[in-house]
Amino acid sequence: MIPERFAPILAELAPLTERFASAGKRLYLVGGTVRDLLIGRGDATNVDAFDFDATTDARPEETKKIIAGWADAVWTQGERFGTIGAKKDGRVYEITTHRAEAYSPDSRKPDVAFADAIDADLSRRDFTVNAMALELTGTEPSLIDPFNGAADLIARVLRTPLSPEESFSD
Repeated sequence: MIPERFAPILAELAPLTERFASAGKRLYLVGGTVRDLLIGRGDATNVDAFDFDATTDARPEETKKIIAGWADAVWTQGERFGTIGAKKDGRVYEITTHRAEAYSPDSRKPDVAFADAIDADLSRRDFTVNAMALELTGTEPSLIDPFNGAADLIARVLRTPLSPEESFSD
């Protein structure tokens, strides 16, 4: 069950969530906003204080179609990495296709591969407390926490989703 304090954020995201759901795509809120809401950091009624970073199973071309007509502006400078930026009513959104990336030993640039599953995307995060997502397009919002980041938040422990060598090899 998602705490009631998430309600203002969920309400702000509802129009975007509905567009993805109508297109048969999933949308997840990720990053510091999920972590901060879970620990009660920040005033959730002040939605302007939070970043809206999302991940989706929609590919960049699909994301652009889904947000067309909704967003006031769309930018694609990160499209090669799966990121489409949008602005709506002054608020910036970053929507990134789930990724599963690997690095070649001779380069720091990732070989980007899009993924269909959220777990692959979350495994790329630096720490378990940042490897959680709030699924927005299900029948009810739900926390996706494959690496037990919520427990680590409570225990005030920093761990990596994968081995530290894998998480920080770049």
